[in-house]
Amino acid sequence: MDFSKLNGKIFFENKFIDSKKAKIHVLNHSLHFSSSVFDGIRVYNKKTLFLGEHLDRLYLSAKLMKLTINLKKRKLISTINKLIKLNKIKDGYIRPIIFRSSHSMSPETSNCKSIIAIAAWKWGTLFNVEKGITLMLSRYPRLNKSIFPIHAKSSGSYQVAVVSRVEARKKKFDDCLMLDIKGNVAESTACNIFWIKNSIIYTPKEHSILQGITRKAVIEICKRNRIKVNIGNFKLKTILNADHVFVTGTAAEIQTVRKIKNKNYKTNSKIINLIKDSYNEIKTKSPVSTSKI
Repeated sequence: MDFSKLNGKIFFENKFIDSKKAKIHVLNHSLHFSSSVFDGIRVYNKKTLFLGEHLDRLYLSAKLMKLTINLKKRKLISTINKLIKLNKIKDGYIRPIIFRSSHSMSPETSNCKSIIAIAAWKWGTLFNVEKGITLMLSRYPRLNKSIFPIHAKSSGSYQVAVVSRVEARKKKFDDCLMLDIKGNVAESTACNIFWIKNSIIYTPKEHSILQGITRKAVIEICKRNRIKVNIGNFKLKTILNADHVFVTGTAAEIQTVRKIKNKNYKTNSKIINLIKDSYNEIKTKSPVSTSKI
């Protein structure tokens, strides 16, 4: 899909314009210095899922990256809802992005202004692989919050992810598993990761991963169904010894993993099926945050 040819409207610099007219200069600061933040929000049956929580993360990301969102949250919500109607989105995806203008070609940003754009389009799931996806091991680690603002969903956070994904596809894998700088399991290039051993679910701590909203929803589902979840620092051998593995994300939803490196996993899991069914039920209710599920 060529997103530059996307039909419909985009909210750009405080007005709705034709998507094909939403353009920036090649000397845009964020294009050169990865100084943008964004989020991804699902639309199911014309309603957004966890919208409040996604926008809270967007504002946090902007704060961490020293960007300004010149719209109040209420105005941002109404703008997103209007865009869904304008583009006739029944089931799709919303992408708000905050980036800097072209008033600098160095790390200096005092003359740059923050610009907001919001796009909306019809989109399926990220993988949509019923038999389960395959992961190779990335040669690059995920950085942690002590040396990088990992909790900001920023363009800079995805540089290593893009390179790792390219290498994975060349080696006929769907994606990559990434470790943190201490060799603990972190996440995939764009999803949080969980695994199951003896009916107990494991997932990494948040110091080297994006604070995923679907991840939070899955943990809440497990709590409500009395499924034990261990959150901690786990070495690679722990996940390679698992019975089942799955990844989560707004775009990916709940996706099973059938292989990591040379290790194969069973993809038929009662626990994963329960989580998927619960998540699909939540999608029909469109709660504003994971605390409301």
